[in-house]
Amino acid sequence: MLTIGQAVLEGAGSLIALGGLYDVVVPRLPANLAVVCAGDPRSSKLVRELLRALGGALVGIGVSVVVLASRLGAADRALLKLLIFLLVLPSEGANAFGMFRVGSPYYVPLALIVITLAGLAIC
Repeated sequence: MLTIGQAVLEGAGSLIALGGLYDVVVPRLPANLAVVCAGDPRSSKLVRELLRALGGALVGIGVSVVVLASRLGAADRALLKLLIFLLVLPSEGANAFGMFRVGSPYYVPLALIVITLAGLAIC
């Protein structure tokens, strides 16, 4: 049976994966990143590919969080919670910091960290 904490963690993992999918499939750079590239096509291509790489990593992290959260009823509960914490905090923290530096809405990854921490606390 799924607990509330597990549901919150699985939701957070799903949102992380969906955000990563957006980064993977975005057809062109968001306006704030295009401004940073100053119209240089080589820079734009580089930033777009780095955004896709970041998105792929976030998809993997999000799916991993969902899988780990679904196993929280197992005997190694503390280890699974630690793994979820170690997956989400550095990845979304670095994502938020990078987004802040380029003028993107950094509060979204910060909110995902808070949701994950809430799910871990509930568990």
